[in-house]
Amino acid sequence: MNKINMMFKKDSVIKIISVFIAVFIWFLVLDLENPFEERSLSVPLISNIEVLRTHNLQLIGSQIPASVDIKIRGRRDNITAVTANDFYVNIDLSEVTSSGTKTIKVNPPKYLGDKDIMITSINPSSVVLTFERIVGKQYPVNVEFVGKLPAGYELVNFSVDPGNVILEELESSIEKVEKVVAYVNLDEIGDNSEIIMRGTAIDTNGEVVRQFEGKIPVIVRFNLAKRLPVVATTRGEPAEDFYLKEIRYSIPEIRALGTRKVLDSLTKIEAEAIDISGKSASFTTPLSLILPEGVTVFNADAEKLSAEVVIDQYVTKNINISASQITIYDGDMTGSKIYKVSDEPITIAIKGRPELVNAVRPSDISVSVQVGGFEKGEHEVPLNIKLPSNITLVGEYTVNIVIEEEPVTTPVPENP
Repeated sequence: MNKINMMFKKDSVIKIISVFIAVFIWFLVLDLENPFEERSLSVPLISNIEVLRTHNLQLIGSQIPASVDIKIRGRRDNITAVTANDFYVNIDLSEVTSSGTKTIKVNPPKYLGDKDIMITSINPSSVVLTFERIVGKQYPVNVEFVGKLPAGYELVNFSVDPGNVILEELESSIEKVEKVVAYVNLDEIGDNSEIIMRGTAIDTNGEVVRQFEGKIPVIVRFNLAKRLPVVATTRGEPAEDFYLKEIRYSIPEIRALGTRKVLDSLTKIEAEAIDISGKSASFTTPLSLILPEGVTVFNADAEKLSAEVVIDQYVTKNINISASQITIYDGDMTGSKIYKVSDEPITIAIKGRPELVNAVRPSDISVSVQVGGFEKGEHEVPLNIKLPSNITLVGEYTVNIVIEEEPVTTPVPENP
């Protein structure tokens, strides 16, 4: 029995040794035909960069790498069978909540396949990134003009849509902006009443902030206006001895609104005639304008526009005319009669506007008498008086003329 047991024990040891030898031979053959190897793969790096917006942050400067390099180890058949798509590598930015430069760890790669491989390394294992806060700031849109309109023209009823804009950008960019401007080129104003444009962000040095170019839509609306005088006529006549001195307008010009083509043809705006019939005192009246088709009036001017009609009274002034100033005509042409004016001086009254009447001097008046047909003696003869224009004679006047015979002289004989 002991011998039998010894034989069984010896066989078990032999069997175990045989198994170990077989395994060793199998691994030896495997290593020869399918050995362990390493391989490098470029694997896409996934990020959740969109979460930065929840904290109003933006990545600046260096960017997140598009991929990372990983090393894998395994049997040749296994590592050659895997691809970059079999791995998932990501970087998590959800913990970034403030501005600055930060080192962000790359999470360990995950193998999604079923091959027996090992991941031995990843490069880079972290990245250094810089973040900056995105801020918003409101700016009014200022309108600035370039070019020049023709004389007498201007833009009124001006509006900008929107009147204020909110710019959102990196804090460093926003800090540069001093103002937002809509530039209107006056040389290009024609029959249009609005301009669709892009606003411009300007820094403290007057330079354009390029980050906002083309990003600020603006509509500028306006009316083209031309300054024109108002002309009003009158109808009827004032009361007796009164006259229309002048019409004074509350504003010297009004702004007519319309297209450039229509306004270019206008030199004035006419008003309906003002009735002055029987007026003996000045008065103020609103004006009704006669507007051409396609023309309106700037409201602020229309509300102010009125006319003061100045009615003044004629004045009378007495002027003394000397006898020597009177011209005698149509007398005896033979020279046998002498004509003399016996009155000295002759006072006449004239009437007219004060400034005209007060300017009249005796030398401005032409006075004459006709003596044709009168014989020797004293005669009352009508005066013919010619006055400066716009002056009226008050009443009728006569003058006494004395007609005498010219004495006959006897010649004295000469001594022999």
